[in-house]
Amino acid sequence: MSTDRTEVPPPLAEPERSSTPQHCQSSEEPEAPVSSESDQVPNRPRPLPSQRSAIGDSAARRRLAASFSDHSDLDDAQEYDRLRPRYPEAVVEAVVAAARESAEKASPVCADLGAGTGIMSRALLRAGAQVYAVEPSEPMLQVLSEQQSPGLKAQPGTAERTGLPQEAVDAVVAAQAWHWFDQDEVQAEIRRILVPGGSLGVVGNYLDTSVAWVHRLTRIMRAGDVYRPGWSPAIDPVHFTAWERQEHRWVRTITPEGIRRLSRTLSSWLSAHDADRRRRAANLDWYLDEHMAFTPGETVELPYITVLHMARYRGNTVQ
Repeated sequence: MSTDRTEVPPPLAEPERSSTPQHCQSSEEPEAPVSSESDQVPNRPRPLPSQRSAIGDSAARRRLAASFSDHSDLDDAQEYDRLRPRYPEAVVEAVVAAARESAEKASPVCADLGAGTGIMSRALLRAGAQVYAVEPSEPMLQVLSEQQSPGLKAQPGTAERTGLPQEAVDAVVAAQAWHWFDQDEVQAEIRRILVPGGSLGVVGNYLDTSVAWVHRLTRIMRAGDVYRPGWSPAIDPVHFTAWERQEHRWVRTITPEGIRRLSRTLSSWLSAHDADRRRRAANLDWYLDEHMAFTPGETVELPYITVLHMARYRGNTVQ
């Protein structure tokens, strides 16, 4: 169903909008209305440009990453697994094809770092790979373990300390997780567990903020990082080849209630105080129900851009 709606004034005056192009704006701006003066919580600071490839402050990164363990239980993890977007088949196939090329075998071994509940891990398995799903959160691991099958192993650990043997895998993938990692430590660990010539894939799902109503939605949801054309994560050029970049645009069908539930799986929600949650929920209700005039059970087309960065490990060229 089309998402075009007649624009109507919000119930309260909104903050002045930045002139920055939509695809470059932070998704941290609050929206009207707010439930009361006491419910207003200051915005989190916007990251500096140099920090945008990952969460630059290590303490903030640990705090937000820990929200999936410290502020969630098995029910939350199951909800996360149900609601988080999947990845286009072409992206998964590209990761597995690159792994096959380096491994020279039909069923290459992949490590999925920050695997969560195994959304990417299961996709890699279906595409013919064997997978170590590396994840520190116990609730996430429990959901992942319940869906285990031959070829998929839940591996308790962090991206920086996987617990895997040296040169154990033909490919490493990080799907919707690279920004959580300590970059020096994770790249050292990848060099340790990846065979020379093995592939590294970094995957990101982004709501398509070139669509005006979706851009505003990301700001209300505090959806985190937004799509930036041409951006690539920093990588050690001595040990890895230059990135090859792919973009895939696709549309997810979801209901307004699904959008609300999706917003509650975000780290910014899990780590928020009750007052901030109430304000954010009220803002989202107003936006979906009044401003966009979506009806309960209506099918909404939510556009995504999935970006895949691929590189190869040159081997330990520095002694």
